[in-house]
Formats: sequence, structure tokens, C-alpha cells
Amino acid sequence: MKIVIANSKNWFSLKKTIQDNNDILFINNPHDLNLNTLNEFNPNLILFPHWSNLVAENIVKKYKCILFHTAPLPYGRGGSPIQNLILKGFTEAPVCAIKMTSKLDSGPIYFSKIISLNGNLDQIFNRLNKVVNEIIEQLVSNLPEPKEQIGEPFIFKRLTFTENEIKKSMSISEIYDHIRMVDHQDYDKAYISFGKYKISFSKAEFLKNKINAKVTIFLNKSNYE
Repeated sequence: MKIVIANSKNWFSLKKTIQDNNDILFINNPHDLNLNTLNEFNPNLILFPHWSNLVAENIVKKYKCILFHTAPLPYGRGGSPIQNLILKGFTEAPVCAIKMTSKLDSGPIYFSKIISLNGNLDQIFNRLNKVVNEIIEQLVSNLPEPKEQIGEPFIFKRLTFTENEIKKSMSISEIYDHIRMVDHQDYDKAYISFGKYKISFSKAEFLKNKINAKVTIFLNKSNYE
């Protein structure tokens, strides 16, 4: 099978067995995801493990595009689903393979598998990488008819760097969640502002009534402007 893997984050890596048994084109630059490139390769499937850009409508209409989204859809459409779920107290969530449509995260679902949302984002992405590969194997071996999402949609807002700030009003468990939910190389770390400095946190461990974490202190970017 000819498959395009369009992926914009470092957490995902395609299993070697899938690569060996299929003809794979990897795309990680949005400018390379165009009809000229795709028509030349002529894929059976275009898979999006993690893609941060809009996909042109002419691509979605011409090719079978399948995206991966971690949320109990239709609850959790939109941006930063893992972080938003953690902030809302979820400890697990389904990873859904969705048929891409013109409406954000609203297409029917081919497969879904539950993953734990415990631990830091690096650990969560390791689980996600494994499950996405398992689902890809299923999609390649037997592509079923996808099933429509059922229920009332709830849209998440994409979180920004400013929302990584740890506030005085937070409980200790909320502080821990803020640190762990962005603790990955592709993401800005949780932080507190301290005068002309920002203090960021990573590698957090929650031990009863305290948190142990790695601390980095740097000048606030605004002081360079």
C-alpha cells in the first residue's frame, strides 16, 4: 500500500515493519503537502499522526485522509486535547483515527484505543506513539467503514505559552498537572514569573504533599525588547 505520513511533531515514529511492508512517503513540512507532490506519489492513504496546519480542501476531497485525535469525541474537538483533558481531570482518553472532513475533528471514526494520561507529556506521547502504530497496522490490513460521532460536540481552545504560567491560586495537584502536561521537547515548559526572570519546571514528581522538579531560571524575553 502507498501511504503518506504527514507529521509535524517529534514524538511519532513509524514502526519499521510498517515501513518494510508498504511504500511510505514522509512529509513534515506543510509546504510539501500539496497536490503536485501527492499526485506524483498517488497514495492510498494520507495519515496525520500530529499535524498542526490546515489541510487544503482539494486534498481532503481527492484522497482518503485520516487524522489522529486524543479525546472522547465529539467531546474534545479542537486544539491541545491532551492538555485540556488533563486540566479537566481526565486520567485516560481514546486515541481516535478520524476520517478528515472540512469541519474540524468532526469526521467519522475508524478505530479508537484508550491510553492513560498519567505521567508527563513525554511518557504520554510514548504511549500514543505505540497506539497510533497499532491503529495504522489495523487501517492498512482492513480499512472498515468509519462510524459517525455521537453526542453533543465540545470544542477545546488551543492553549498558548501564557497559559503555561503557574498561578498562586492553584492547588499543588494543579501545579503538578501544569508542569507534566507540557513536559516534552516540542513544548514550552510550565513557568512562574519572578521579576525580570521566568522559572520553568520539568521532570516533576508528585510525592504526597510536595513536588520535586527540575528548575531552569532565565531572563524574561520581554527584557530583551
